[in-house]
Amino acid sequence: MLSDNKKISIRQAIFILLTLNYTPTIRLIPSYAAQRAKQASWLSPIVTFILLVMLVQVWQAIYRKYRNDTLMEIFRDIAGPVAGTVILVVYLVWMVVLSALYVRYFAMRLVGAIYPNAEISIFIISMLAVIIYTLNFGLPTLARFNEVVFPFLVFAFFLLFLMMIPNFRTDFLTPVTARSIWPIIEASVASTGIVAYFSFIFIFGDRINNKESIGKVGFRMAVFLAVMQIIVIVSILCTFSHRIAQRTQLPYLTAVKQINVFNIFEKVESIVVSIWVLSDFMIICFFIMCILSMLKSFFRLSDTRPLTSIYVIFLYLLSMIMANNVFEMERLSEKIALPANILLGFVIPAAMFVIGKIRKKV
Repeated sequence: MLSDNKKISIRQAIFILLTLNYTPTIRLIPSYAAQRAKQASWLSPIVTFILLVMLVQVWQAIYRKYRNDTLMEIFRDIAGPVAGTVILVVYLVWMVVLSALYVRYFAMRLVGAIYPNAEISIFIISMLAVIIYTLNFGLPTLARFNEVVFPFLVFAFFLLFLMMIPNFRTDFLTPVTARSIWPIIEASVASTGIVAYFSFIFIFGDRINNKESIGKVGFRMAVFLAVMQIIVIVSILCTFSHRIAQRTQLPYLTAVKQINVFNIFEKVESIVVSIWVLSDFMIICFFIMCILSMLKSFFRLSDTRPLTSIYVIFLYLLSMIMANNVFEMERLSEKIALPANILLGFVIPAAMFVIGKIRKKV
């Protein structure tokens, strides 16, 4: 049993998840949804909300039986040691890919948006150096740091939304008809693929307290994420229309650049960049911690700190060969990352729940 000072609450875990969702939400969801559902794309997070509430209930049911177990231990017990280990290897490989993907996105976004002539490796090395230092303090310290960061992210996000309202044209949100239902479902793939990270927090299941509150806290999380995703899409659609949104790279940043309140508040995109950096930092730290926790489980290690520097060096090399340009990164996200996230975050946990019910383990 871990002592309480090495654990975090379910509320802190959810706060980490909310911070993780910020960057991929503003980067991927608006253009993906606009391409598929046009002016009705702002309704797609409602589909995601329904699915996420169902996923929350699945994990709540699982943790009524497995009170202090990790995702790894739960899957092995339900699926059996061989099948469970195979599934977990897939999770591990995908975590490695995701961590490299986000490191690459972090650097490419800074180069593309602010420092067009800078060398991408400078930003990657700088970020990874800070992350190595941070990881030495463990998950509780990261959770406490996030409790400071998260309110700032929320305040900045809603402040930017209010400042964008004068540029809005609400007629860009209509018409919405019965024919929009299927495109809305298709558009929800992006938002669903991102909130699928909810399942990954249970890799730290033995280090999370108050898991009996998963249902209650998880529902609030689902509401918050749905509101945030709708606001992001509405902000961009009402500023540009879906035709421009689906063709624009970093449409949220472009929309923020249009802010001009009484000629006083201008060039506030630096706020977006600050939020990006903080959110990306949390994302990369989170996935590296997930990977180290899974390695600890696989090889029954007592301490993973010696592996941190080795893995971060490997992560740097992998991120440098991840893709040649931003278009390849976008295709990788849309064609591979989103379906894989949904498979690992929604489908497999649901399948484990069903198998657990059949085998009377849940």
